[in-house]
Amino acid sequence: MIETPPGWLPNQNPSVDPSLHATLDDIPDHEETKQEYIEKIKDQLKTVYDPEISVDLYTLGLIYDVKVTSERYVFVLMSLTSAFCPAADSMPLEIKQKIESIPGLKCKVRITMTPQWNRDMIEPSMRDLMGL
Repeated sequence: MIETPPGWLPNQNPSVDPSLHATLDDIPDHEETKQEYIEKIKDQLKTVYDPEISVDLYTLGLIYDVKVTSERYVFVLMSLTSAFCPAADSMPLEIKQKIESIPGLKCKVRITMTPQWNRDMIEPSMRDLMGL
């Protein structure tokens, strides 16, 4: 019998609980502050890529919600393409770093797995490019 070296098999355990449900319902969105920053926030979100698909998270539809408080805290609700995503830890950290590179902003990221992400959430123009 041939032994498989450690780390060669895909992770058999989910990185995130597939039934995880989170929202931003408890966050007070401040429209004036949000309007001041939302385009810069979107621009930064479009620089964070899913490492397996090489498309940014915003275009993939993995960013479910963004709220900005009057204290300039940005809360991002995101999902993953799969509960087994190997970048489940690194993508939220990258989002936080990118948004906090905008002067005056702090960021918190929440992950949810409901509703489950699917290909229909990808921006239609990118879906066409991907042949989906």
